[in-house]
Amino acid sequence: MMEKDAKLLSKLSLMISENEFHALLHAQGKNQTDYYHYHDYYEILFYLGEREVRYEKDNWSTVIRKGDVVFCRMFENHIVDCAENEGHLRFCVGIEPHLLGGFSKKDASLYLLFSNQNPNYPVMHLDMVRMQKYLWMIEEFQQLGNSPGEQIIASSIIHRMLGSLYCDLKPENHQGTASLQHMDMVGSIIHFIEQNLDQDLSLDRVAQHYNYSPAYISRIFKEITGSSLVRYIIEKRIGCAKQMLYDDMEIMRVAEKVGYRNYSNFYKAFRKAVGCGPEEFRKKAQEQ
Repeated sequence: MMEKDAKLLSKLSLMISENEFHALLHAQGKNQTDYYHYHDYYEILFYLGEREVRYEKDNWSTVIRKGDVVFCRMFENHIVDCAENEGHLRFCVGIEPHLLGGFSKKDASLYLLFSNQNPNYPVMHLDMVRMQKYLWMIEEFQQLGNSPGEQIIASSIIHRMLGSLYCDLKPENHQGTASLQHMDMVGSIIHFIEQNLDQDLSLDRVAQHYNYSPAYISRIFKEITGSSLVRYIIEKRIGCAKQMLYDDMEIMRVAEKVGYRNYSNFYKAFRKAVGCGPEEFRKKAQEQ
């Protein structure tokens, strides 16, 4: 269950391009996510720091050390509890849920990495011999640029990384087929919402797209994420609007790009979520 003060950190709020995956090396400076937060994608954290750090999720916490790999589910509240990144080196990979489905095989579902069928969920410790192959992949990834060809190579590295983790973990595939299908469906729903944020995203519209009843879609989304679908759509829209307000785009245009055709509705939703109206938010942002 999500903490009331936990924040949704989508790719846009982290200033990350809308790719199917991304990876960030947290090596120095202030820890920018020193508060409880959650993502609408899966995350794998490779801890490479010499200093121990506490990792917390929901009502559970543990100390992670060099060589630990952390698996974080979508919508799972978590925090890496350190004020500064120095000495707390970590490489974080964010993966769109539909990509996990695309990379999976019939007898090897990558969703299992993030399930209780993973005997090492949520933290697996690797000795430095087994960790070395991931260090090579991380180094190779870090050396890549942004050209189309290099992005293909980046995708292959992430694919290899996921496959290697699956081999190292050897998860027991006892999770029901229906449950894995639900995880895949929710991943598809999140992708659909992201691609159609400026369109009608009523519960009926989303359900119609998947040819299921609104009640069924709502239940499956809640079952997998712990969040209501309606709440998530609002959070996603307001989060994207906040980022757009840092630019000079007309506020009504911002509202339209996140699916609000009526400014009054946008204002009310924004103020309820943020605590101030969009004009005041933009003014404060510009003063920072």
